[in-house]
Amino acid sequence: MPRVDRPARQASYVRIAAETFHELGLQRAAMRDIAERAGVAKILIYRQFASKEALLAAIFEEVLQEIRAVYDAPWPGYGAALMEVLRRARANRAAYILLLRDCRSDPEAKRWYEVYEDRQVEPFMVFLKPAEGAPPGAEDRARIGARSLVGIVTETLINWIENRDGLDDAERVRWFGHIVREWRRITRAVYRLDA
Repeated sequence: MPRVDRPARQASYVRIAAETFHELGLQRAAMRDIAERAGVAKILIYRQFASKEALLAAIFEEVLQEIRAVYDAPWPGYGAALMEVLRRARANRAAYILLLRDCRSDPEAKRWYEVYEDRQVEPFMVFLKPAEGAPPGAEDRARIGARSLVGIVTETLINWIENRDGLDDAERVRWFGHIVREWRRITRAVYRLDA
């Protein structure tokens, strides 16, 4: 018998699972549903993922790694990084919507949104690095300020993925660039991050 390409099979199951969880809901979708949509016996899914939770973890980790890869690349300018996240989200829409929106209200998956939030703070700190001579506690205040951008970025990204804003991508980059520049200016002043 020919050897199975395990990573390709896992990637296929992860994609099908994301679509299934998105369509049926995180609580309602079962491993049986994923197996049926994949056209395989349920045991084959379990050979790749020990549980529903392990499969959800694979979905969310994939999205988190994609987002981090964008933030680890050289900064392309205001709005351009989020546009790259959008490009990746369009290719994996169900998984991104699960992480950014759906798991916030699901008790079993909510921790993944919290992981997402925590992982966003560090990359956003680039906008709020305290100046030398800033009042004491500036680093802590900068982290609070960086966390405030997470919600803005998340809601913006959901709207862009679902194409609800009526803007084209060039308008989105311009609009978001203005928002982040103003957010940065105001946040630096409010949290006293300059000398």
